[in-house]
Formats: sequence, C-alpha cells, structure tokens
Amino acid sequence: MSHPLPQPDTTRPKEESPAKSRVEVLLATYNGERFLREQMESILGQTHGSFRILVSDDGSKDGTAAILREFSARSPQSISLLSDSTPTGHPKRNFLRLMKASTADYLCFSDQDDMWLPEKISLTMQVMKQLEERHGLSTPALVFTDLRVVNERLEILNPSYWKRAEVRPENVHHLSRLLGENVVTGCTVMINRSLRDLAIQMPEEAEMHDWWVALLAATFGVSAIVREATVLYRQHASNVVGSSEQDLSLAGVTTRVLSNQNRRQERLRCERQAEALLRIHGEQMPAEKRDILEAYLLSGRSESAWTRIRTMARYGFFRGSFLKNIATAIDLLRERSIADPS
Repeated sequence: MSHPLPQPDTTRPKEESPAKSRVEVLLATYNGERFLREQMESILGQTHGSFRILVSDDGSKDGTAAILREFSARSPQSISLLSDSTPTGHPKRNFLRLMKASTADYLCFSDQDDMWLPEKISLTMQVMKQLEERHGLSTPALVFTDLRVVNERLEILNPSYWKRAEVRPENVHHLSRLLGENVVTGCTVMINRSLRDLAIQMPEEAEMHDWWVALLAATFGVSAIVREATVLYRQHASNVVGSSEQDLSLAGVTTRVLSNQNRRQERLRCERQAEALLRIHGEQMPAEKRDILEAYLLSGRSESAWTRIRTMARYGFFRGSFLKNIATAIDLLRERSIADPS
C-alpha cells in the first residue's frame, strides 16, 4: 500500500542532471489557439532544466498548428511535434498516442489552456525521486498535485480545486475508492517509465488517461500527493473537462440524490473500466487487488440488493462525500447496474 510522503522543501528546487531525470511534457492540443501561447510560455519557463515538450495535435481547424510550428522553430531542442496528424477524436486517445511516442524516464500530462506555475516540474520531480528511492525504479509511480481554479483572465476563483470540488486526494491510495471516483487531475500528474509501460495498454473502456494511470498505480505501484497547487486551472466555455459549481441548496441536493439516471450511467462506465483492468492485467495483479475488482463488479451486479449493499460496505466502495455515498447506497438498493455478461 502506498502512503503520502513528507512534503519537500520548496524554497529552492533541486535540479537534476539531464542524464538522470529527462522529462517529457505530453501536450495534447485541439483548437486551442486562444490560450495555447500562454500555456507554452509557462511550460518553457519551468525552473527544472531537463525536459522537452512532445506535442500531438488532434486535427485542429484554427490556428493551433501554426502556433505549434512557431514555437517549435523558436525552440527546436525543447519542442517536438508528432508527425502523425490523424485525428483520434478524443483527448484520451490523443494522450495515449503521446505516451506511446514518449521515450523519457518521466512523463507529465499537459492540457492546452491552463498555466503552469514555474516550479511545477521541479516540485513533482522531488517527490517522484523520493518514491523511487523508497520503492525502486521498477515500481510504477505517480505524483499529482492540487490546482488553483481561475477564470479566463487568470483571476482566482478558488485557491484549491480539491476543496472546491470536494476531492479527497488520499483516496488515490485505495483502489476500492478509486474505482468509483477519480481524484487525480491529469494536468498535474507526473508518472515514471514503469507506469507508462503499463499505461500504454489503455483500452477504450478507460474513462480518461489520468484515471487509468491512477488505477494502475493503485493496483501495481505507488502514488504521492503534493498538496500545493502547481497549475492555474482555467475555466472557460470551451473546457472539455472542467470544474463546475453544484447547486448546494436542499432542493438541489435532494434532486441529485433521488434522481439516479446519470449516476447509473456513470456506474456502468466505472464497471466497464474495472472489467477492462481485470481483462488486461488480472493475471499479473496481486490477488487482493483482483479480489477488490471482482467485488466491485459484484456490488453492482448481484441479483441480491442485500449482497450489493453488504459488498459495498465490506470493501469500502465509498466516494468523496457523505451525500455521494448515500446516493450510491440508494442506487444499489433500487436495482443492480447491469447483468453480468458472463
């Protein structure tokens, strides 16, 4: 089981030599011309001295490709553009293409519309090195951080995305809780080569690349939490995935708890993702992890409502908040999510 590590001293990041810690920033773009320049400048302005940006554009129709060529010509040693321009049609598949193309020891995921704070790579690298010193280079490892939520003009809406969205980052250490709710935001993540080698077997059932690598780290490796924000997480009308405010009134909460159609669809997607993890890696994973995955499927699919609830409670298939757990229990009492295809 992985455990949170002591937070590093961030007064002055310790730089690593290029030979020991080459990092690739995997930047997936699509029609991102509006904010792309700011994001590219923020990455190039990192205090960490050993990295390059690997970019995959997913068939942009605006000026994104021209901006990327401009930056690549300006910094050819720091920026590489993938030649494969066949649209994948989804950020998850675009990031998968980048992971497959990457040759670095450490990978960071980057969206096109955020801004990175200057010590983002250095800070996560320090914690990654601590993980590897403790568990070895061959252990799949993941490090992720908090974010500051900002608007289009980079004005702070909330200093902590985790607090705003009621995220419990410590759930990254518990496969039973991570199966039903992702707590990892991809644009803050660093993974090592060992985790990348597992992650490139990413199935279509995977919800997103960040959730998939988090599940793999919880199954086969270790994760570490950096509670400091390293990214300005920009919210705007064109976000593919973002941070939304919820109606916290009694009426709004009651409506969400009693109306389960969206949650049922979400549960089905989570089950398919868990099934895919079992299908691809079940024979290699520790027995206790396989048991958790099989129990998760049982908790949604058993014909007995009592079995569904009992399994949920026994294995701790809980989500981020009390209300979410009440809603899940109500859903499991009402009906099973889907018949077991086997």
